[in-house]
Amino acid sequence: MDDLQDLALAEAGALTYHRSEVDLRDLLEATRTAYRARAGTAGVTLEVEAPHPVYVTADADRLRQVVGNLIGNALRATPSGGRVTLALVPHGETAVVEVRDTGDGIPAEHLPYLFDRFWRADTSRGRATGGSGLGLAIARQIVTDHRGAIDVASTVGVGTTFTITLSARPAPPL
Repeated sequence: MDDLQDLALAEAGALTYHRSEVDLRDLLEATRTAYRARAGTAGVTLEVEAPHPVYVTADADRLRQVVGNLIGNALRATPSGGRVTLALVPHGETAVVEVRDTGDGIPAEHLPYLFDRFWRADTSRGRATGGSGLGLAIARQIVTDHRGAIDVASTVGVGTTFTITLSARPAPPL
């Protein structure tokens, strides 16, 4: 029940964060490496689109937890032959991380509930096959605690994109 404990701590404002300067490009590459075997087993291409480093002040482990949750969900939703892309897009003073998949997509009527705890779009999935139903609630709280935002857009039969927006920092001096 680590998820439930994490969520309880996060909601109480008691989740511990160890903030430092984080290069999101490096974080996405490391997360891709961690999920490469699972993607390969699923027959899904896992790629990173991050042409330039983008820096944020954040807890790298907690951000990896968020991105890892989104990748895990994307891999479950994407059939063999599909693609999951981790994209990093600098937008002035903000950094945008996108986790895009070519999976099944999520019906529009389900989108408002995705970040609710214990909610699952597929009611046939339980803890054994679909996780605790807490991952996205925890992800939202972690991103919020980093003064960021997380959002989702999806089209059934096309795929889903989760977007994380954080405040960017100037690149460190060389």
